[in-house]
Amino acid sequence: MSILNTQSVGLTTLILYLLSTFHYLLFLTTRKDKIATVGLYASRIGFLTNGLFIILLIMEKGSSVLFTPKGAFALLAISVISVFLYFSTKYRLHVSGIFLTPWATLFMGVSLFSKGIPKNVFPLGTVGTIHIISAFLGYAAFMFSTIVSILYLILESQLKKKKFSVFYHKVPSLRLLENIIYKSITVGFTLITLSMFSGAIWSQKLFGTYWSWHPKQVATLITWFIYAAILHLYIGGKWHGKKLCYLSIAGTILIVIDFIGINLLFKGVHSF
Repeated sequence: MSILNTQSVGLTTLILYLLSTFHYLLFLTTRKDKIATVGLYASRIGFLTNGLFIILLIMEKGSSVLFTPKGAFALLAISVISVFLYFSTKYRLHVSGIFLTPWATLFMGVSLFSKGIPKNVFPLGTVGTIHIISAFLGYAAFMFSTIVSILYLILESQLKKKKFSVFYHKVPSLRLLENIIYKSITVGFTLITLSMFSGAIWSQKLFGTYWSWHPKQVATLITWFIYAAILHLYIGGKWHGKKLCYLSIAGTILIVIDFIGINLLFKGVHSF
């Protein structure tokens, strides 16, 4: 495959995500389910072309392309869409597409127009693949929990003020939203745990040590403890409702700092 073909697949994905975003935003004003359905199908097709784009990148440049902004943001885009498609289909929470598809579009756009030349080249292997995929899916699950937290806060505010928008008519009850937040955090926590363990094994194979105190590792460990505390407080019955939402949002802010800030500022296996 030529670079032109790979870029064409990436551009097609970007257009599909843009189309999906447009229809979800249109759904926000029209409240017509058929329009949201178009956005959903555009996301599904975009998921397939996004996956093809990543495969073509690896075929052309090798697995090391995943350590570049081009590969990393393409993975982040497909991870966001994967989590969105799973939860929105399971709980019929299509309104979450209003918030999530713009992010997938942004990530795909960054990927498409970024360089695919890695600063570091490391053999990926099975363990490395598990580490990377589980990390990105975990990040996406946490992002989804934040989106649902925002929906929860909007709905809760509207119920108090008795002023209702499209969100009131298109989202489930507060109790179900809270349950979705909990489940998405649980999924994210499980995936990040898998990523940490597989990352430690991968690090031992590459560098002869399971832990090197790299800022990325430290930040991920702090994130893990924060979400472990969130789950503990929720299961213990101490933090529910708005408190859970605020913690979820705070956790995602930390992840953004972890993913973008540390990857750009520090050198090493996780740097761009």
